[in-house]
Amino acid sequence: MAEKPFDVAIVGAGQAGCTLAGKIAEKGVHPSTGEPLRIAVLDRGPYFKGKPNPGYGSPERRRMFTNLSQDFAGKYTRWTGMPPGARRKVPLQPGQEIFLQRGPAIFGGGTLHYIARTRAPFDIDMQVWEEETGADWGPGVLKPYGQQVHRDFNIHVRPPATLCQLDHLVREAALSSGYELSDYPIAKKNCLLSGYCDGVNMCKYDARQGSFTVYLPLAEQRGAEMIPNARAQRILIERSRGQARVTGLEYLQDGIRRTLEVPHVIVSCGNYETPPLLYRSGYGPRELTENLIVENRNVGQHTDNRPESFGPVGIFDEPVSDGAFRHGNAYYIYYDLDSTHRYDRLAISMWARTVPYPHQVAVDAAAPQFGPAHKDYMRDVCDATKMTRARADIARQCITKLELVRPRNIRGWINEWGEQIYPGHHPSIVSALKKGREVIYELLKKMGAREVVGMDSPVRVHHLEAFVGSCIVGTDPKRSVVNPYFESHDVEGLFICDGSVMPRAASQGYAGSVAALALLASSRIVERHFSRG
Repeated sequence: MAEKPFDVAIVGAGQAGCTLAGKIAEKGVHPSTGEPLRIAVLDRGPYFKGKPNPGYGSPERRRMFTNLSQDFAGKYTRWTGMPPGARRKVPLQPGQEIFLQRGPAIFGGGTLHYIARTRAPFDIDMQVWEEETGADWGPGVLKPYGQQVHRDFNIHVRPPATLCQLDHLVREAALSSGYELSDYPIAKKNCLLSGYCDGVNMCKYDARQGSFTVYLPLAEQRGAEMIPNARAQRILIERSRGQARVTGLEYLQDGIRRTLEVPHVIVSCGNYETPPLLYRSGYGPRELTENLIVENRNVGQHTDNRPESFGPVGIFDEPVSDGAFRHGNAYYIYYDLDSTHRYDRLAISMWARTVPYPHQVAVDAAAPQFGPAHKDYMRDVCDATKMTRARADIARQCITKLELVRPRNIRGWINEWGEQIYPGHHPSIVSALKKGREVIYELLKKMGAREVVGMDSPVRVHHLEAFVGSCIVGTDPKRSVVNPYFESHDVEGLFICDGSVMPRAASQGYAGSVAALALLASSRIVERHFSRG
């Protein structure tokens, strides 16, 4: 049975979804009547309502967390991937690897996570997007939206008081070597520096800013209906006289199958989960879709990432920090393997190792296994009032990481289970990361490291960062899924706005780029569909 009709449904309350909900509710009206829009926002997780209160948090959201790792890694998160006993429609080929995504399973939880460090895309990133796709997403159009994201999310360079000795060493070594150096800003307000923000969900104290705290309240104030614990099954697409259009949305909530009657659906499920929803709806490549209605072979294809690998560890004679949490690396160092700065950019991050959480310290390789020695070690390493020997051993270490921005001619794709098939250890990727290790080694030595550990270990791409491109934008329908206005080339009433429409990964961050695109999308969608004509 169909639920009450809506004007628009937004599937996915992450960075893009919350932004779209807030700004479309704020600016849009029914084009015929001028009345406020009837907006439904769906997400697979629970909705913990509360007015944002940076630095303190809302009572309901504060009760959600106990500041233990299972809150971030278990209860309110989920992994994409094939369930046991299932099979893939398209088998893997030699050289292909499977990468999964760990994402939030909570309403608004994915709007800004992992220490809340992000920024809007650089000019060079937007130039690449425009050059590759023909979409007018260059700096002249998109940059003002990025600037708005910086203002709304309170994105700012870290205060000098939060920098440690290692941060200063990194800056001096990079600049003296002639490398490009960029601040890595944070999106926080009234942060307590508790250190428990390295997870996929929201901050317990609302200090971590994002579209959940900034834009979603606008939608709530204007009557948008939040539909939590809802897993979208398929978009209802009707084909008549050669034209396909959206007629509704089917979803599961608490085990009950429900249907929304809605002529406009905006999909904001992310790079990994938007394609499977479209496949289930009959839209995509023939070999991946269920009950094909509209074929577009670009759906799920063309994924781009920043392959990520840990670099060598620098060991110093003396501590280079106090071991306390300080938001991670303060800078990115860029080393270009391509003279145009467009492709094959090595992004290097270096930060002082911080004292882990107690439950992590207890099982660390440096900790005695049991008995009084283990108890004494735990007491020393967790004593933040002085630099004990155990803390000093940790604070003498510099951790490094490498990301390869826009690897040339390397693309992946998303299958029906939300798995990304990507050649993470392609020879060109491994070769570039090895070069990055050499750069890190030189920097560490210039910084005064006594020892550099891990130069000979095999290069391992353990993660893909800034995953984008699975529903790529473009002016040519034969090579893309959506047009520059975020409208499907093939299905009337279907819009896509999330990381999947971004043609290439930005040089730094992820959430800031997605939010900037979502602001652009909301403006264009309102102008073309939800304004009085």
